[in-house]
Amino acid sequence: MANPFSANRFKAVFFDLDGTIVDIHGPLFNAARAALEQIGHEPPLTRERYRDAIANGDFYLGLPDDRRDAYMRLAYLNLALEVERIDAPAVLAHVPETLAELKRREYATAIITSRPGDAARLAEKLARVGLARYFDQIITQSSFSMRALDKSASLADAAARAGVAPRQCVYVGDEPRDMMAAINAGYGARVAVATGPATHDQLAAHPEYPAHFVMRTMGELVELLARLEHAPPA
Repeated sequence: MANPFSANRFKAVFFDLDGTIVDIHGPLFNAARAALEQIGHEPPLTRERYRDAIANGDFYLGLPDDRRDAYMRLAYLNLALEVERIDAPAVLAHVPETLAELKRREYATAIITSRPGDAARLAEKLARVGLARYFDQIITQSSFSMRALDKSASLADAAARAGVAPRQCVYVGDEPRDMMAAINAGYGARVAVATGPATHDQLAAHPEYPAHFVMRTMGELVELLARLEHAPPA
């Protein structure tokens, strides 16, 4: 069977940040708990209830339809404040060694995140945990709104800045909206990693924005890239 990816000769591997490179579960819990308090929802959110809801795909935490929009806006606001507060984010397993190997193999790399704010400020935070040196680009969002969650334009910009055709780019993220952005930007391969809020099964079976491949940890990425380049996908 011919490898449909091999003709692309991938030259760039770009990454989402939260849930992909650094841990997001702690900030997400704090943001969700604060948002529920702000809309007057009782009882207070516990970590156990949060974990159970996320594992079951209940990202609205059991809220009725008429409260979901307000909750999502407040949760997004609180999450942005929460991640801004953290000066040294917790790096996920296998990330440093994977990034080091990608740079050794001369892939172009970038962080493309939905976080609003100054990219230089984010670079400083990543430098504190030893990661900034692995990225050629760090791209944040200029607007502070729900629309910033769509990174399609940023993915297209990253490929152009790197001088790489979109079909030669791989995007690695932890949510279906990351896969949506890669589809919209015309990327050659979409890889999901189940280290964020979405489970492995949710990423593998998403009806609208499927990943080409789903990993359980970042430690699988280097071998996966070798398969994309040299062998038929499983």
